[in-house]
Amino acid sequence: MKFPYQKLPVHQSPDPSTPRIARPYIPVYLHGEKQSTPSPYYAMLDSGADNVLFPSDLAKEVGIADIKTGKGPFSTIGIAGQRAATYFHNLKVQVQGDSRQLPVMVGFSDNIIIPLLGRSFFKHFKEVVFNEEKERVELKPSS
Repeated sequence: MKFPYQKLPVHQSPDPSTPRIARPYIPVYLHGEKQSTPSPYYAMLDSGADNVLFPSDLAKEVGIADIKTGKGPFSTIGIAGQRAATYFHNLKVQVQGDSRQLPVMVGFSDNIIIPLLGRSFFKHFKEVVFNEEKERVELKPSS
């Protein structure tokens, strides 16, 4: 499965001339025990992240009324050294266009803004190939 990078503004601005940067976002669904997200969310593939992390407001869409019912809190440290109290739940992630629902621990936090797919997600694939020149990412399923 190949996905083009998404070009997003470097920072939020109403000015259409704001510089854009291409990032490896892919559309995914989250599946809980009884509920799933009705539409896909774009999550960024992050080879520097260990875990799958989502904003806390998405937890309700998969039937989690209170993120604190999960395992935790764990102190997750972001790229700038900021700490986020994170609660982990056993869910499934499905890449749009793939029929497989992949079991992963998903961490939810009030401090996370961008959904991230870290290396615990990568393990479900034989290869995850970032092609910076062509601005695309390829997920090669395990056989």
